[in-house]
Amino acid sequence: MSRHPAPEELLLDYATGSLAHGPALAVALHVALDPMARRMVERLAALGGVLIEGEAPFTQEGADLDEAALQRTLARLDGLAVEPRPAPYERPPGFEWAPAPLARHLGADARWRRVLGGFEEIRLHLPGDSHRVSLLRLSPGRGLPVHRHVGTEYTVVLQGGYTDATGNYVVGDFAVGPGPEQHQPIADPGPPCIALIVIEKPIVLTGPIGRWLNPLVRRDLI
Repeated sequence: MSRHPAPEELLLDYATGSLAHGPALAVALHVALDPMARRMVERLAALGGVLIEGEAPFTQEGADLDEAALQRTLARLDGLAVEPRPAPYERPPGFEWAPAPLARHLGADARWRRVLGGFEEIRLHLPGDSHRVSLLRLSPGRGLPVHRHVGTEYTVVLQGGYTDATGNYVVGDFAVGPGPEQHQPIADPGPPCIALIVIEKPIVLTGPIGRWLNPLVRRDLI
């Protein structure tokens, strides 16, 4: 069980298929690495199916279903079979750590590239999604540039771990935010920290040098 699970409302959006591709991939990786999140998504998806099958015209009587009725429905879900998972995708050499939902996005030409700031990145281009979706790799003790966010950020740790002002995150942990507060994730000792980062809008660099680079960040040049 993750110390930092994804919010339940995000898991519900994922289970109902209402997330954009980038956030959906982040949640899918969290679900693949966290058995509790996986079970929650399976229950939410099955519950949605049960409710759709039993859909009836709205009445006040139906709107007044009590907690006991909901618990009986949830109990039924424990006996429902879960659809088999598809065959795993081939992982390119060097990406053996990649969970199955990520493997399908890693072609044979997947390569880390050095980014200004001392970390490495693989950009993932998901059709029909305006989010910036990237794999980031940080060597132990190295940090991302100090920055803040003007849009939503989703992070899921795939290898190693990192620490910032909001806490310590390890494999399977999920982070949302931290919003307008500036932060600087720093990789923990041990193996390099690898995380999937999904950003709704360009970050704002707040360090003394980073401020001068914000026009390039906004234009997606770095």
